[in-house]
Amino acid sequence: MPNDIETGYREACDYTFREHFTILAKRCLALPSKMIGFKPFCLYLTTYLLVSGKIGEWVWFCVMIAVLFGIVGLKVLAQFRNGTGAEI
Repeated sequence: MPNDIETGYREACDYTFREHFTILAKRCLALPSKMIGFKPFCLYLTTYLLVSGKIGEWVWFCVMIAVLFGIVGLKVLAQFRNGTGAEI
């Protein structure tokens, strides 16, 4: 498929080494700010509580699903709680 000039979309193999390096560098610079936020804080806290023995694996798993998948994860967990998880 040729490059789509209207949308600016290009295949990964069409980028030069310099463009790949630039994209990687930008992502590396953005990583620390992404690790300081509400979702990572929830994951850090629940992992700490799991390791210290204050919560069980099931609670940690539920928080992980809810944080990673958002509202869809909460709906899945609610269906599992109601016993209808097989219908998903």
